[in-house]
Amino acid sequence: MRIESLNEIRVKSPLASKVALAIDWNQLSQLSEGNRDFEVELIKLFFVETKTLLTLLADAIALKDMRQVEYIGHQIKGSSGSIGFRAMSQIAGQLEQQARQQNLNLASSLLQALTQWILEIQNFLEW
Repeated sequence: MRIESLNEIRVKSPLASKVALAIDWNQLSQLSEGNRDFEVELIKLFFVETKTLLTLLADAIALKDMRQVEYIGHQIKGSSGSIGFRAMSQIAGQLEQQARQQNLNLASSLLQALTQWILEIQNFLEW
């Protein structure tokens, strides 16, 4: 899917609507100053970096490394928020908060939710 057509697909399916509503398109456009090619590059870079972080996060959760879980949660919260991926930013923020409170009871579920959002956004963008 081309970035120019994102507005058109927001209403095509329930999943597309869900994902489209979870993304702050104005934030992404403002960050890129309206440059669609730059938006594509930002999103691609985000996917690469976040997939690596999710692997590290899974390891940190398995080791019950609260500091690392908090740090990675914070990184994902910031990077996803900066490009307008609101739902991911909120989930990562929950993970960061839990680790700060020394509670990883929901960490695996939150990791799974973050992973699912990456897949849904990629499917939405047809990448």
